[in-house]
Amino acid sequence: MQNEPPELLVIHAGIIQIFGGFKSAAEIYLVTRSSAVSDRLSHLQSHICENACTIIANCSSQDELDFLFPEFSRIRNHDLAVIETWEHQVDWMRLLPESELQLLNTFDAKNLELSETSDTQQTTSLTAPLEQLAYASLVKKSHFDSLQDQLLFMFQPSKRRQYEFYIQEKSSAAGYKILVTTNLQQASDMVVANLYHYFKNV
Repeated sequence: MQNEPPELLVIHAGIIQIFGGFKSAAEIYLVTRSSAVSDRLSHLQSHICENACTIIANCSSQDELDFLFPEFSRIRNHDLAVIETWEHQVDWMRLLPESELQLLNTFDAKNLELSETSDTQQTTSLTAPLEQLAYASLVKKSHFDSLQDQLLFMFQPSKRRQYEFYIQEKSSAAGYKILVTTNLQQASDMVVANLYHYFKNV
């Protein structure tokens, strides 16, 4: 088993710190009654993205990327998505009266039990994690540098926008009319990364 980079351990520690002992945004806010909960969640998102970008930038081999890509895809698509949702929920709950907060907490707990049962059933029915299957498909269509950039796009969207601008500039000079901003914005991360490296090497 490959050892996790120190920065990845920091990411996991930060997630555990938030999730450990709490199962919903409602529970966090009801227990702490702190207006700092939202700021803490926002800071954690930024901290995770910064550490992820550091790890990705330092990735120098296909073996490392094979390990990191599915792991980071899950962090981005699941853990970060949950934290972001919790942040929005806490911001909304801060405006609710106490009676509605208590009612919401009861409702949240019931939904959580149903969700956990569904997640368990879904997990046991899969032969491999979806992130691993998706990565296996990308590997067939992209080289190392493109895959590294696709992973970076997940945590640094501004990087993708820089690539879109570069592609549009180069494609326009080459006479390609279809690669305009609107089309590039609708393209997948794989397409943008592959196009960037194509124009970079022609």
